Amino acid sequence: LDSAPRLISRRRRENFKGLTLPPALARWVVKSVELEQQLGGNPLGETKKQLRALVRNRLKAFFHTVTGCPPIIPRCMWGAEPYRGTPTRLTLPLSFMYIHHTHSPSEPCLTFQQCSADMRSMQRFHQEDRGWDDIGYSFVAGSDGYIYEGRGWHWQGAHTLGHNSKGYGVSFIGDYTARLPSQHAMRLVRDQLAACAVGGGRLASSFTVQGHRQVVSTSCPGDTFYEEIRGWERFGEVKK
Repeated sequence: LDSAPRLISRRRRENFKGLTLPPALARWVVKSVELEQQLGGNPLGETKKQLRALVRNRLKAFFHTVTGCPPIIPRCMWGAEPYRGTPTRLTLPLSFMYIHHTHSPSEPCLTFQQCSADMRSMQRFHQEDRGWDDIGYSFVAGSDGYIYEGRGWHWQGAHTLGHNSKGYGVSFIGDYTARLPSQHAMRLVRDQLAACAVGGGRLASSFTVQGHRQVVSTSCPGDTFYEEIRGWERFGEVKK
């Protein structure tokens, strides 16, 4: 998406954020509810002061979800198989975000159809070949403008041996040994997914980004990509 036109559907959240001001939207919502009350619906039965406070609170949550978080494709949309066994609930907030690349599939996925097929393939490999309960990653970044839900915010993954209870495992579809993911995909994770997690109380405000190779003997997330994340603001070395 790096060279794609700005006004495309996969960037609709970014466009919405740039075009919509929260105070203006709050006024429109209040006027709409007041009009419905005047027409006899009286949906809330609140005073105007209470109504404004209610709208402000609801819009705060709305803007956090819609403009503070990247578009996340839920499991049901990419065709996930059910979890096998009993999942382990995470104790939030977590302190780390562990960055991975999938290595296989080795090519970036550029469409929803391709990325969904890659997600199903990885889940099948993790469940059938590795004997895991589910796809190992918490989230997976495609190069189509979307983040794909793996085990999600609340359930412990199988992505970073010995550290799965401490952080989210976020993988980028592709082999990034000698190249980088798209700038757009990296921004989705580095800037939007991380901010969404902190704002929602899922990551601690002092969280640290680390590459898979820092805590496990592996080449993941690839030499070129690892050098890139070393320059991210939240990157941290492993404390001895």
